[in-house]
Amino acid sequence: MRSLIRTLALRVLERTSLRTTPVGEDYQVRVKALDNVVRDCIGVSQSCAGIRAPTRAHFYASLLFTAMCTRAATLAVLVPKSPFCWKEFEQWDYSSAAALTRSLLELRVAFFYLCTENVEQEEWECRWNLFNLHDCTSRFNLFLEMPNLQEDLAGFTEQQRELRGRLTANSHFISLTPGEQKKLLHGQTAYLNPLEKIAVRAGVELATFRLIYRLFSSQVHGFPLAYYRMAEQNRGRGVHSESEEGYTALCVSLALTLLTRSRDEMRSLFADAR
Repeated sequence: MRSLIRTLALRVLERTSLRTTPVGEDYQVRVKALDNVVRDCIGVSQSCAGIRAPTRAHFYASLLFTAMCTRAATLAVLVPKSPFCWKEFEQWDYSSAAALTRSLLELRVAFFYLCTENVEQEEWECRWNLFNLHDCTSRFNLFLEMPNLQEDLAGFTEQQRELRGRLTANSHFISLTPGEQKKLLHGQTAYLNPLEKIAVRAGVELATFRLIYRLFSSQVHGFPLAYYRMAEQNRGRGVHSESEEGYTALCVSLALTLLTRSRDEMRSLFADAR
């Protein structure tokens, strides 16, 4: 019991001292930039509110950009030294920041792929219906796990049949190889292309995407990579360390890139819709 009390007391003292934890100038600059960009993105989102969407791409852009703003605001609240939200104690948690940033990366890919990338209408319809099929299939599989909702499965099955019919009648879908068509019709894949290829077209370097996605995914899923070297790297305890500061700065840097590109595209997309 004494050992436990002593440990808790040391923890309190350690956290109290974090109110004035010094951090590098580069980290402070990035966090301040995140604060500014998040506020700017929220302003852009609010300025587009109430505008009637002239196309479905505009409609989904409003949804996806709002989701990005929400994730980004939560990230700004989470990262230490952020002026976005005052906290009595600093909580250094790179793993949680990584999970939010990976979500931002995936939303950025979806935003670009469905809303701002310039493609022919038939290809856009193919992308959209593939998203719909993936959503319907995901809900079907989810409801399979809930015995009290089994009666809804028939409705999902009918929707899947309709969506597959739309896809097989789409000229862009028909242009794909039989193997690609068969895979996509299963409804387990949301995109026509691998995420990394879309990310490159959206402005993320291939090597950066592969490194970041693998690194951050390990934190999201709680794989051994997330915790095996906590002691060696002095991270994962909620307190400041060089590792925590460095990894958090990495999250902030990527978030800045994703947000600024999406903000600029959102402005351009809705410029003629006001």
